[in-house]
Amino acid sequence: MNSKFVKKGLMIAAVAGTVFVSVGQASAADMGSFFQPTKSGKEIKQSTLLNVVAGISDNTKKEKTIQIASADEIKIDQMLFGKAVAKVATGEILTVRSEAKEDSEAVGKLYENALVKVLEKSGVWTRISSGNVEGFVQTEDLISGKDATEFAKAFLEETYLEAELAELDEEMFADCFSVGETIEEEAERLAREEAERLAKEQERLAREQERLAAEEAMRQAELKAKGQAVVDYARQFLGNPYVYGGTSLTRGTDCSGFVKSVYAYFGISMPRSSYYMRNAGYEVSYSEILPGDVICYSGHVGIYAGDGKIINAIDERRGIGYSNARYAKIITIRRMF
Repeated sequence: MNSKFVKKGLMIAAVAGTVFVSVGQASAADMGSFFQPTKSGKEIKQSTLLNVVAGISDNTKKEKTIQIASADEIKIDQMLFGKAVAKVATGEILTVRSEAKEDSEAVGKLYENALVKVLEKSGVWTRISSGNVEGFVQTEDLISGKDATEFAKAFLEETYLEAELAELDEEMFADCFSVGETIEEEAERLAREEAERLAKEQERLAREQERLAAEEAMRQAELKAKGQAVVDYARQFLGNPYVYGGTSLTRGTDCSGFVKSVYAYFGISMPRSSYYMRNAGYEVSYSEILPGDVICYSGHVGIYAGDGKIINAIDERRGIGYSNARYAKIITIRRMF
């Protein structure tokens, strides 16, 4: 009968000078015990045993290589121990119930990528906690086990570089996921967000009003400058004669001819008669009046010069001069810029 040597999972059987080796794990001390003669007087060759050891060494290296390649997955798997990830689509929610039934009271909500602690599994329903929420969700709405590890690894790789994953700790891991909130916390959050929204809206409106006020101030300044230029130009002709039907600022003009000729200098075309001038430009109130605005009366027209006066072609006796802006009922005030 052939001799058999069995020690720590390694068995060597010598049959007709042939060596059969079954390998689990063997130490150097184990190897020493095999250098013994068989009944046939033959000794197991050292080269054969070295080849066995080399094979063990190669397998060990391969195992270590596999472990190094999956180190991140192992670490994530450890951090997910006793936990799961809520299966919630973007923009959706998962309601946490007070009891393991669909019509029970809602005690909280889970959002996309929510991390939960699994407290108890009971078939269709699982009792979980996340943040301050504790209650029941349907088991099918949770990602757990290997699927959770793969999901978390892919999710984390979007946030961290490979080098950073090596430094991943519990705090970094948890920060990547959302947590549930109670119904009360949700109400407080929504109220806070609404208050913040209103505050931002008020701030935006205030900035908008400031912008509009600044633009209006600039526009008014521009209008005043343009209107004042009209008045300054018109003043050159004070004292010149009034001529009915005339349009010459030096040789003689009537009221509408005066206004038409002054504005023509600035490239603005005006109707020939005071009546049609009532529709020129756009209307402003007396409280908004600026120098250069055209004031229309019944049968007369003049240019507002400021300080409650108009400059106009009055009549043949007075020619072009100043008059009180309210000397007669004002029909309309027209702005040409």
